[in-house]
Amino acid sequence: MTEQQLLTLFVGIIAICMVTITVVIVYIGINSIKTMSKVNEFITHLQNELSFISGKAVVTLQDVSELLGHLKGETRAVTEKSLMSLHELHALIAFLHDETKSLALKASNGIAKVTIGTLAIGALSQFFKKKPNE
Repeated sequence: MTEQQLLTLFVGIIAICMVTITVVIVYIGINSIKTMSKVNEFITHLQNELSFISGKAVVTLQDVSELLGHLKGETRAVTEKSLMSLHELHALIAFLHDETKSLALKASNGIAKVTIGTLAIGALSQFFKKKPNE
């Protein structure tokens, strides 16, 4: 082989390598474009889903806020009813205490009268028993 043929062979090998490298770069570029297109579609889909979820979250938070407001109102009403019940219970206990005290005094007076009556009857009985003996 001559130098001319060797040089042509060498240039041919370099040309084939350059064409191969160019084909590989074009292939990589095309695949990169396809991949970027799919990534953009995926990102758009995710943005739509996140927007939907964010909207649902806002609605849910508003519902929770309304529920808490309603529960607060109900709790306030229950608290007011509980306070009224406690006041009524206190008044009832005070009434029962006064009635019990009054009944105890009446019973005590009655017991005292019965005791006095019993003592009086016992004294009369003793008095009459002594009279016939004398």
